[in-house]
Amino acid sequence: MKKKLLLHICCAPCSASAVKMLKEEFDISFYWHNPNIYDKEEYIKRKEAAIRYASGLGVPFFEEKDFSYDYGGWKTRGSEQCGNCYRLRLDKAASFAKSNGFDFFSTSLLSSPYQKHDLIKQIAGELSEKHSAAFLYKDFRTEFYEGKNSLRQAGYYVQKYCGCAKSLEERYGKKQNSGE
Repeated sequence: MKKKLLLHICCAPCSASAVKMLKEEFDISFYWHNPNIYDKEEYIKRKEAAIRYASGLGVPFFEEKDFSYDYGGWKTRGSEQCGNCYRLRLDKAASFAKSNGFDFFSTSLLSSPYQKHDLIKQIAGELSEKHSAAFLYKDFRTEFYEGKNSLRQAGYYVQKYCGCAKSLEERYGKKQNSGE
């Protein structure tokens, strides 16, 4: 019998490489909690693509209950923004995994070559202890471009920035109005 893995999914393209590398060993369920995504239209596009991808794979899709999109409710300024963003999302995933009988939790953030893997591992380790939920670290980057391109070819939405207003600004070089 396969172990149960809760995979925090930040978007469909990043999850493709994780699914490819984990599907033989684990029963995977997706978990969506991404209040970092700017703006609401972008949030909706990514969530709809994630739901569609989960449905196509026959993978259960869970999301944070009682969550109402409010970009301004989570963010922090400065160099700690990425760490706070990882912590916010992985804290919810670890708690959900523990409360719902999953053997492990992980994240599709580990697929992207643009994410801070050491920081993700550190934060996930802390949250693993806090919630008594086992974190599975695996470097999914080797399959990132193949997974992303396969979803693009299949007609899935593929975003061009990490998610927050800061990453959008870095990508396009102009200040975004993020409700401040």
